[in-house]
Amino acid sequence: MKGLIFTELMDFMEHKAGAEFAEDVLDAADLPNGGAFTAIGTYPAAYALNMVAIASDKSGIPAAELSAEYGEWLFHRFTVLYPDIIDRYPTAEIMLDHVGSHIHEEVVILYPDAKPPHISMQREDGHLVVNYSSHRPMAHVAFGLVKGCLAHYRDSRIVEWLTQADPTSASFRITDMGWAAA
Repeated sequence: MKGLIFTELMDFMEHKAGAEFAEDVLDAADLPNGGAFTAIGTYPAAYALNMVAIASDKSGIPAAELSAEYGEWLFHRFTVLYPDIIDRYPTAEIMLDHVGSHIHEEVVILYPDAKPPHISMQREDGHLVVNYSSHRPMAHVAFGLVKGCLAHYRDSRIVEWLTQADPTSASFRITDMGWAAA
């Protein structure tokens, strides 16, 4: 997994709970690299999963919830780090429709060893459905990224889990608040 995900995860933990908390998580993770991440490096996804599990244990916040919060944080960070990409898309819907067909293609051009998740979007019963699949169990992060995208574009619709086969595969429905499933 690209190092940017790790450097932003550390920043997220510092922002959420302080630098000492983030250091405690790194110490407890006992990673072979000592927690030294660079944005352009590549690291095993297991490192991030371990860090989130430890942060969950230390904070009492479920790992799924932390992962979704991190996804929202990460989308905001993408708007700061990559404004030229984000600004190409005038709406959340257009942005989400181009993640798999355009944005992840650019990621692979920049980082040939990158293996981004597969993201697709379609209309179903008049609503948008975003599908996520990956060899990494990061569906909750993807959920947060979709929420962050909607917030960034001031899109008042909500995102809800439609299906989740396992943490490597999920579908999210984007709908008006009045239509949300019970």
